[in-house]
Amino acid sequence: MLKEIRCDKFAPNHQVIKLNEGLNTVLGSSSGTNAIGKSTFLWVIDYAFGGDRYYSMSDDIKKEIGPHTIHFTYEFEGQPYYFYRSTEDTKNVYRSDKDGHFITKLTLDEFRSFLFQEYKVGIPSLTFSDITERFFRIYGRENTLEKYPLLVKPREQDEKAVDFLLKLFGHYEILSAIKSMEEELGIKFSQLKYRQHQRVDIEKIETNQKMIESLKKRLQKLMKNNEEAQLAVFGFDTHTFEQITSIQKELNSFIRKRNRLQSQLNAITSNIADSKAEIASEFDSLLHFFPNANIAAFEKIEYFHEKIREILGEEMNQEIERLQQIIDQYDKEINRLNRKIKETGLAKEMSERILSQCVNVSKTIDRLEEETADLIRQKELQEARIEAERKLKDLLLQQTEIIHEIQDNINLRMKIINDVVTEQQEIAPLLQITPQKEIIFETPGNTSEGTAFKSLVIYDLTILELRPIPALIHDSNILKRIEDIHLEHILERYQSSNRQVFIAFDKADSTTEKAHKILEETAILRLSDGNELFGRSWSKYESNDY
Repeated sequence: MLKEIRCDKFAPNHQVIKLNEGLNTVLGSSSGTNAIGKSTFLWVIDYAFGGDRYYSMSDDIKKEIGPHTIHFTYEFEGQPYYFYRSTEDTKNVYRSDKDGHFITKLTLDEFRSFLFQEYKVGIPSLTFSDITERFFRIYGRENTLEKYPLLVKPREQDEKAVDFLLKLFGHYEILSAIKSMEEELGIKFSQLKYRQHQRVDIEKIETNQKMIESLKKRLQKLMKNNEEAQLAVFGFDTHTFEQITSIQKELNSFIRKRNRLQSQLNAITSNIADSKAEIASEFDSLLHFFPNANIAAFEKIEYFHEKIREILGEEMNQEIERLQQIIDQYDKEINRLNRKIKETGLAKEMSERILSQCVNVSKTIDRLEEETADLIRQKELQEARIEAERKLKDLLLQQTEIIHEIQDNINLRMKIINDVVTEQQEIAPLLQITPQKEIIFETPGNTSEGTAFKSLVIYDLTILELRPIPALIHDSNILKRIEDIHLEHILERYQSSNRQVFIAFDKADSTTEKAHKILEETAILRLSDGNELFGRSWSKYESNDY
């Protein structure tokens, strides 16, 4: 917990501020004086928790106070930790000893990670600042709007706020699974119900497959039945044809091997470096522009490069010679086999009509097989996509069930707290989250301003009691609108919390007797006109300004 805040720029009687375990009240004057430093001190607390808006958001403090250092002390399990942050170096936090002497430097992220660990937040899908920015409600931050307690700012999409709740309640995995599936499909879950599937023509696949089977039988008949008849007419027997076919296969093999070697030979030939590059004129040009250049050094380097090229050139020439010998041998074999096929006379005398039919049937088979293969691929992709969309819908259903569970838990705890706060006289606020992640937060039958702010506080207390929120901050612009009798019970709830709550409040003596007592007992800082946080208020005229 945060134990102490110190700053030598504060007024002398405010320079060391001790903090309580439960409720900590920054108490304003009975007249409700403004511009005395209540909200500013809440921003200092936010700064001690790793916030980055104190000082950067206030030009007045920069102008009137100037650079300064905030010292603060935490205590975890009886062990004190001392830190300080300078307004001139807001991206770093410095660890010190109890006297403020430097020990080590932490980046702001490292410091937040330290707090995340020591407060035992234990939610790896969230950062420390993800939590504090939603539950540190200070004037000047956009999360103080009473009708939208779940949003960190009015322009935030409901979906983002719901996703935060899911993470906060330990359900990041379902979000991750849905996001992964959406990326795979290329669509958001909200688009699923509007998606139309382009169906693959299954009948076309079956028709093509039957036609391919029929054409293959026809081709087989042309190649077999007519083959023996034609060979007999031309004086060849089947054995001779089989020999020629075997020769043709061997020929094709040699041609492939020969072409592969020729490609290697071409690659080597194109990479032989030109070792006769003329560089003298280039060095002359260099001397023209740089008369003091060390040409001798360049010549030594170029001589070294030339020797390397000579060595590589010799090795490449040897490889070229080796490959050329093999290619020549393959060429001899190819020529020999071509002569052997030509000598049979089969190619010249074979029936052109039969060959033409075979070619046409083969082309038709190839076209149909390609078309069918494409249709099958489309069908498989379609089935895979339908299955993926089914899985996504299942995940969305699981998410909806989880959201309902979270919603019910929050509503139940809000009713419990509201019954205590209103002494069971008023309806509790109600949270509703649609499957599309739209948020409805209201108190049924009651739209008054005071009820809206009371509901915001009850929501925050609910989350504080259900989840590992490190601390809570409520500024006076939230609390002053709540009815006195309700405020009394809210203060009691703050006080009984096992975590720190920081509030700012004016006019303590105008509340109920019990509320006034709690505010006085928990006051860590009392501010008023003439007793400001920094010892003065620059928003008011000095007496000699009149």
